[in-house]
Amino acid sequence: MGTVLKKGARISFWRLAVRPKYIAGLLLALLAASAFAWLGQWQLGRAITKDQPASVIQQVDTVEAMIDQKNVYIVSDRVQNGKTVFWVIANAFDADRQSVTLALGQSESLLTAEAARFSIQNSVQAQAFLPIRGIWLPSEGPQKVDGEKPYLLHSISIAQLLNLYSPNEPIASYPKFFVVEGYADTITPKLGEIDAVLHPAEAINWLSAFYAAEWVLFAGFAVFLWARTVKDAVDAERLN
Repeated sequence: MGTVLKKGARISFWRLAVRPKYIAGLLLALLAASAFAWLGQWQLGRAITKDQPASVIQQVDTVEAMIDQKNVYIVSDRVQNGKTVFWVIANAFDADRQSVTLALGQSESLLTAEAARFSIQNSVQAQAFLPIRGIWLPSEGPQKVDGEKPYLLHSISIAQLLNLYSPNEPIASYPKFFVVEGYADTITPKLGEIDAVLHPAEAINWLSAFYAAEWVLFAGFAVFLWARTVKDAVDAERLN
């Protein structure tokens, strides 16, 4: 038999909450809150766009080109595997005399990159149109050229490079640059392969983020609704 309380007698919140029907209500509220929290986490995952490797975004391609030995440059401040490296890049021409900028290899040492640049510029190998494998990456914004070392760049901007390749007359060019595979170890001194990764800015879908916040509020409201139900029952018991 239940305990008989006098009118106006005080009954605690937790004394009433342990009754079977309110325990069942709490379990139902927690189940609903868990489902809402999972939906919020799922929605939050859709709200943020993360970086993807370039090899996933773009397929490997092949171009036939001949390196322009006069136009070889070094690009600083490139990040690879958490380290800052220098890229060696060069202009090249395809059979239609269209310019294509090639990223040939990388090194952590500027001296090594400069030695590789000198080696490419002074190579005595016969020039020919050769098939080159790699991936295309988008052009970057131009950066100011170092006055002391005009061959040392800080970005790969096709528009800026075309002015360096041919300052007196315009030339046709591909809009992107080409990261070459399997060429770095043919240069003396040998360079490392470029592990090209696109780093687009993280994008936030604010509508999805808003929905995620809503699901979290619903989770909290499920528990609040149970607590409010118990409190109303406590107040009703005290009045009876």
